[in-house]
Amino acid sequence: MEGKNFGLLMAVLSAGYIVPSYAIEPASVTTGPLAVKPQVSIQLGHNDNLFSDRRSAESSMITVIKPSVELLAERKNDAYRLSYSIEDGQYANSQADDYTDQELIAEAIIELNSRHRVDANVSYIKDHEDRGSNNAAAGDKPSRYTDKLLGFSYRYGAQGAVANVELTGSYTDHEFDNFKALNEGRDRENSLIGGVFYYRVAPKTSGLVELRYEDIAYDLSTSTLDNVETKYLLGVKWDATAKTSGTAKLGYMEKTYDSSARNDQDSLSWEVAARWSPLTYSVFDLTAMHDFEEASGNEDAIDTQSYSLTWTHAWNERLSTNIMLSRMDEEYTGISREDQTDTLMLGANYELQRWLAVNLAYSQTDKGSDLDDEAYKREQLMLTVSVSF
Repeated sequence: MEGKNFGLLMAVLSAGYIVPSYAIEPASVTTGPLAVKPQVSIQLGHNDNLFSDRRSAESSMITVIKPSVELLAERKNDAYRLSYSIEDGQYANSQADDYTDQELIAEAIIELNSRHRVDANVSYIKDHEDRGSNNAAAGDKPSRYTDKLLGFSYRYGAQGAVANVELTGSYTDHEFDNFKALNEGRDRENSLIGGVFYYRVAPKTSGLVELRYEDIAYDLSTSTLDNVETKYLLGVKWDATAKTSGTAKLGYMEKTYDSSARNDQDSLSWEVAARWSPLTYSVFDLTAMHDFEEASGNEDAIDTQSYSLTWTHAWNERLSTNIMLSRMDEEYTGISREDQTDTLMLGANYELQRWLAVNLAYSQTDKGSDLDDEAYKREQLMLTVSVSF
């Protein structure tokens, strides 16, 4: 929740369990101008290392219930969406780690005319950090936090035009709800603004120039972590054939601190998201990123490189499988520590009916670190039943 691109990738790489890829298609219940889409998923699984502990792994059965609802409305070329979900997780062997997360998101897509489009979103999220995760405080239960987010994008240029310009902005207020003495130094506000210029160099290929400026301000007055992060990127966006599409960016990034007690950072930066579909029912997705993440301890920042390759294959109209391999390399600047996390995820989804699907997912995580206490191995198996109405 730090205003970074590829946020979903980072969430998947660091999550304790797999987010299943459901195949159901929720039916809409029409109420006047609104379409309502209710859905619920029930997960049952097992985690063999609940606290990511190398020495004494605690295992537990997990039950997760997640109901959600979407409200959709369209008017001419405009679209509006309001969604709410609540997720309740319970651990058989560690009730202290039970949690209830909530998410409320409002989105709007407004096309003023063929050359002007505005996208806006507002989010209110109540979430938690699993004990033993990379950033979590050492409490006797999970840390809980609230994220308030605002985001927008404005695009100028008609579809198919030689040149287009896109302006983006976001604001995130990240505040912890418990363990204030441990977490008060991590409360912060992120304000980001950026712009991208696209220029078509071939019928389905555009070059791009992008600039991002992000101000990261910590709430604690004595914090030395306040900084400004700037990125300068050149790249290409392509949709060359029905089989290949993607975006690749390469550039330079720098992180400049307000306090002289911290060491400024600079490095090459890259972001890649590419898709190859050799068959209509078989898809490969490649993502890669090099970024600076905010400090979680005594370091200045975390120099992070992430890579992920996913293969999704539909064997027939009902059965699909997916395999994901990922690696995350983290170098902690300002202290002597490097981590490397390898993750394997396997999933199978079977659609019994349009409104009913079953997903079986297995994940294996192997983390190595210069600090022995930070290294661990974990396996998790989750069975999910997803129902729409």
